[in-house]
Amino acid sequence: MIFLVYVVYMTDPVQKDTVEQITLKYLPLRKVVHIGGVVVPIIAVVFGNIYAIGLVSYFMLMFLFIELLKTKVQIPAAFRSLWRDNEFKGFATDPFLYFASIITLLLLSFHFDEGICYASIVVLTIGDGVSTVVGVHGKRYFKNSTKTVEGSVAGTIAATVFGFLFVGTLAFVGSAAGMIAEVTSRRFDNITVPVAAFVSMLVAQAVIR
Repeated sequence: MIFLVYVVYMTDPVQKDTVEQITLKYLPLRKVVHIGGVVVPIIAVVFGNIYAIGLVSYFMLMFLFIELLKTKVQIPAAFRSLWRDNEFKGFATDPFLYFASIITLLLLSFHFDEGICYASIVVLTIGDGVSTVVGVHGKRYFKNSTKTVEGSVAGTIAATVFGFLFVGTLAFVGSAAGMIAEVTSRRFDNITVPVAAFVSMLVAQAVIR
């Protein structure tokens, strides 16, 4: 209900004509990798948290290694779409925070409800990823934002469906909170989205119990 109220209050169907818009675009290969992170909690369930942490850490180290070399070597054209244009001029913060958030949630799973930690990863990967893919085709914008209602709703539904496997109906709470964070975050949504999902589900779980 809170999510629906937020959507109604914060949307402006004519904003596209009244507010200068930043072109919404996404890099397909980058989003495939982003959404593909949803396999991490599945790996954690099947093979264990340690294995999942080791695997994500390996890819994070690979990313950091490439970051050191990207200005010194020619990256194949097929993989250049993994970086935004401005990220070739400096450190690619968003991908780093993506890996860091997933590793942090996996570490937290040793001390908090595993399902909530895994569902938070789902919100970051599936929710945030789908919201962008669908959102670029959306027509109804949130006020003072380039985010669209269509994208946020799609992200919420996708994250809820996949998150349900780990926390049941509690997944909707985390998904809605994560998408609200995604809409309101100007930067660093790879941190704000999973944090919002994680905290909201912990609070909801405590209230329900």
